[in-house]
Amino acid sequence: MPSTVNGVNGLACEFEYPLANPEGPYKNAYTRLMGTDFVRENPHFGGTWYENTYPGVACDIPAHNYNFTWDPKPDWTQLFAQGKEIQQYFEGFADRHEGIWNITLENQETKEISQDWAHVFVNGTDILNNWKWSEIEGLHDSKGPLMHSVAWGHSVGLTNKTVGIIGTGSTSVQIVHQLQKICKEVQVYMRSPTWISPPFGAGALTNDLQKGQDVNPGQRQYTFSEAEKKRFADDPEYHLNFRKRIEAEINGLFGIFIIPKWSPGCRRISPGDGYLEALVTPDGIYTADGTEHKMDILVCATGFKVAFQPVFKVVNSQGKSIKEDWVNGLNLYFGVSAPRFPNYYTIIGPGATWSDGTLLPSIEATIEYSIKCMKKMQTEGIKAMAVKQEALDEIYAHFDEFYKTTVWQEGCRSWVKDGKIKNRIYLWPGATIHFLKTIKNPRFEDYDMTYRYKNRFAFLGNGDVKATASGDVLGLSTYVRNSDHEWDVE
Repeated sequence: MPSTVNGVNGLACEFEYPLANPEGPYKNAYTRLMGTDFVRENPHFGGTWYENTYPGVACDIPAHNYNFTWDPKPDWTQLFAQGKEIQQYFEGFADRHEGIWNITLENQETKEISQDWAHVFVNGTDILNNWKWSEIEGLHDSKGPLMHSVAWGHSVGLTNKTVGIIGTGSTSVQIVHQLQKICKEVQVYMRSPTWISPPFGAGALTNDLQKGQDVNPGQRQYTFSEAEKKRFADDPEYHLNFRKRIEAEINGLFGIFIIPKWSPGCRRISPGDGYLEALVTPDGIYTADGTEHKMDILVCATGFKVAFQPVFKVVNSQGKSIKEDWVNGLNLYFGVSAPRFPNYYTIIGPGATWSDGTLLPSIEATIEYSIKCMKKMQTEGIKAMAVKQEALDEIYAHFDEFYKTTVWQEGCRSWVKDGKIKNRIYLWPGATIHFLKTIKNPRFEDYDMTYRYKNRFAFLGNGDVKATASGDVLGLSTYVRNSDHEWDVE
């Protein structure tokens, strides 16, 4: 057997993967591919949970479903875990799966830039990563301490102080509940009212854990007993069923958000714990009348610059940047691939499942999607893959038709509409499970492909497989099996 045919006996690709958020620890999955480099923004894993340390920071999804679907944590302390415990989970995940790599591309002190290259670039930095101050004149002229929820000043004393908070999103909901316990007064300033939902996952608690107990099912937080944590650890099947029950309950919420009888789904709703009670009046505090409300400390819980575009410049081979290409609107297929930007993938970008429920299953699914695309490139001698604009035009036409009569068309300003009141809805038109099923197997017919060699079948090489070279005797007969299940060979 010849060592090469058409000069080919195999193909290796280099991959770059910048990390920012929980998908970072998942990077060990990419080591199935050859030559993968990882660029991490922070000195530790966890992204959101490493950067956000404000009082009350916690997950708004039941913790047993806020871990990777295949790496459960049976000993979560509370139903809605605190940020520190979540950060510990992701740090532990990286340790368990040997996911800690260290490389440097830019010295943040000297700004010295080192250049690298790759066949494929995967953007895993997340859209909620570039925090912003409120656009209020004179904001930085405040005499007292000024803090942002993402850059919390832990040295600032809050006890018996009058604190003003700008914002009513999920972050503000968590902060207000904690501060009203220790502050003299908490003033909340809002651009628009927010919806507060019942606790997510209450049904699973009532059905599985609280039988025979006198517990209010509407109470948001729940602390797991040592006996409950032990049962989760000792009985994986019981724990799995508990997690599935919570996930099914969350997936069932999608129907609420597409019925335009009321409008909590137009913006992401916040499962409040004590938030409504923390407000002085039912409608909150407004400043339109020109009244000056004095305070000792001002907190901005105003979120992030959600532009759905990379915080760094991405330029294709024609010299055009994504910012320029998207000047008339966002342009990302299934929240993953951009036309005219071959070999570039984004982890849950615009068009993915962003609005409601836990993101981790969607993060996993889009990572697996990009891996399957890269594996096809690696094994079939493909130099470049770019999704076709016509495919994206058709999926966006479906988006527009789907959302015609839903609550997202109402007059709220939402980041799923790219921060506008009237705009296309850049949110998957269906439940999370619908999204996961759709992208499980890439539709390669929606891609234009450029092959590395003149003959597209050059990847067949010398007619042998990896198992032969590695001496894996049993690996040469994986198609011999006792049942009709899927098989493959390396």
